[in-house]
Amino acid sequence: MADALGKLYTSTAVVTMKARGKTNGITIAWMTRVSWSPPMVAISVGKTRFSHELIAESKAFCVCILRKDKTEVAELFGTNSGRTMDKFSHVQYTLSEGNFPIPEGTIAYIECEVVEECEAGDHTIFVGKVIREKLLEDADPLIFGEHTLL
Repeated sequence: MADALGKLYTSTAVVTMKARGKTNGITIAWMTRVSWSPPMVAISVGKTRFSHELIAESKAFCVCILRKDKTEVAELFGTNSGRTMDKFSHVQYTLSEGNFPIPEGTIAYIECEVVEECEAGDHTIFVGKVIREKLLEDADPLIFGEHTLL
């Protein structure tokens, strides 16, 4: 049965981070721009996720917006845990200027420094000040809600 919350469609992204000598990524659909000046974005990450630990420790993350045809990349990063698997050994990637991994199929990325954390039920909202951003391809993003994902 459909519900009203299911009608909130957003771009699908892989958020990447690095801490403890590890790189990791997690698929998210809960993100938004929250400020023009300075430019800031917010992401929501489940408190039990390994990625949550790494972002909380490193105080940085990179939002990698996926191209419409990259459901397999979203599924890889959304259904496996970085605690037990090196997700980047299963996908081609490059490194951003800030040394964040950028998985194949990324059309744009946004590197952020965490400036605020807010408890939100079983998630934490990380607010990030944009350090750098780059458009890699002018293409349609993968939209969470249009397809069966995760």
